[in-house]
Amino acid sequence: MTAHSNSQAQAATALSQLLAEHPDVTGLTWSIDPLGTLRGERHAESGDGQIVDEVAEIIGGTAAHVCFTRDGDRQGLAQLTTVWRDVPVHVWASYPEAPLGGAR
Repeated sequence: MTAHSNSQAQAATALSQLLAEHPDVTGLTWSIDPLGTLRGERHAESGDGQIVDEVAEIIGGTAAHVCFTRDGDRQGLAQLTTVWRDVPVHVWASYPEAPLGGAR
């Protein structure tokens, strides 16, 4: 077994544990990259990236939230980069941001 496949197996085990221990973590698409990084992503039509905050509460770390303008629309991005059970984890969610002065 190569180092990459061992890292991927470790990430797969961590993902299995995360979903078994916290079945309420839903709405993310999970993948494992060739280097063994566990990745969760979500392109949301609403919300404010709270799924990333929820994952941060479970596995540790602090979610960062930023807003930007893309094609005239305000967008939000929440992301978390951390290590959980010796596995690098990157979770992010994009979402529409309320217009300036609008309710979020």
